[in-house]
Amino acid sequence: MSEPALYVMIKPPPELRAPLCGCRSAHRLDAHYPPDRRHCTMLKLGLARNWAPHRLGRLREELGALYFDPFDVALDAIDRRALRGRKGMPAPAAFHRALRRAARRCGVELPVHNFWLHLSLAYKGMGVPRREIDPIGWRVEEFQLILSDHGHEVLGRWPLVQRQYALAL
Repeated sequence: MSEPALYVMIKPPPELRAPLCGCRSAHRLDAHYPPDRRHCTMLKLGLARNWAPHRLGRLREELGALYFDPFDVALDAIDRRALRGRKGMPAPAAFHRALRRAARRCGVELPVHNFWLHLSLAYKGMGVPRREIDPIGWRVEEFQLILSDHGHEVLGRWPLVQRQYALAL
């Protein structure tokens, strides 16, 4: 049995539930993973028991003060049980790095790992060999701090805010 853990996630909008379920079904993946829990993990923060209330409050402050432009994601390959992000998407990687810096300001040291955006369609079964698919994507306009324990409890939600507006010609 896994323990409750903290994550920063982005979630696809509700209008993508049908295409994501269709992709899962087309590849005969296990259907027991609820559509409302589909997400892309932007940052793993570890076990919830390791976060004292004051430190969690500080993290919320840091996340709330984070300014980052909305960005687009495109998932264009299926690999085992997950959709994989298009290589060469710098915005999700830059957002991941910004989140890591915010966590460090709270005294959290996170292990270094290669970040590659993905969205799990199922957690059981073999999955399928990697292959390209028609892209499924959306504009990310918010991120969430999630307590994951047999569901997703939202501990905070923040908008991504456009910092530079287009200039009139």
